[in-house]
Amino acid sequence: MERTAALVRAAFAVGDRYPGLPPADGSAETGADVLAELERGTRMWTGLDRRGDVVGCVRAIPGADVWAVRRLAVAPRARGRSVGRLLMHAIEDGARAGGAARVVLDAVVERGNPPFYCRLGYRTTAHFPGPDKPLSEVRMVKDLAAADEELPYPWGGEPVPLWDGPMRVWFGGPRGSVALPAQTGAALEAGLAALAGLAALHVGTPARFLGGDGLPRSGGLLVDSRPTEAVPAFRMPRRVDGGALALWRIGG
Repeated sequence: MERTAALVRAAFAVGDRYPGLPPADGSAETGADVLAELERGTRMWTGLDRRGDVVGCVRAIPGADVWAVRRLAVAPRARGRSVGRLLMHAIEDGARAGGAARVVLDAVVERGNPPFYCRLGYRTTAHFPGPDKPLSEVRMVKDLAAADEELPYPWGGEPVPLWDGPMRVWFGGPRGSVALPAQTGAALEAGLAALAGLAALHVGTPARFLGGDGLPRSGGLLVDSRPTEAVPAFRMPRRVDGGALALWRIGG
């Protein structure tokens, strides 16, 4: 159990997309934690490399109809080798064999986790505030009877986000950040034209954001001279506005 806990700690201690986020729960995992979960009926899978070293692990809470994923962890040195994908497939095979119809998990938006699960066919079904940290989470579900398919991020094929609050779209780069209200049609085109006119900004891939901002305004836009990872309203919106959520993150 101690080896498993050490692997989880190493995996969860690194890899956050943006600096300054609260420590992930897994970064403090202990052998006693792992044992306690297994004694409560949680199941665990491990992945080995060619030398027999453990390079990944994942747990699941089995149920009659739904299995819930817990603590997918891949050793930093083994990332990029499909270890996480194979472990998730192992859970799905176990769930099917146990008669379950779905596998469900919760993923933290600010940590950049949801796109990985979209690629495995998990569909976003809800957005909600993290229960114990100022972070944003999504509930993701895979129907085990459906054919395996890679779903588009961020909503897994849903036509609209599963949220009815105000939204802002952020554009950023090393020389600054700008946010504008999420709009469509001519209004969005006008906003993008205004962004292009800001000479100090290298516009990068958009990353959508939900809720309050706290930034100075320039011509109706929210402007900050820092890159997005340094802007609290983007990096952790709930720390600026407890009623806000990060909706999704893409790009660099």
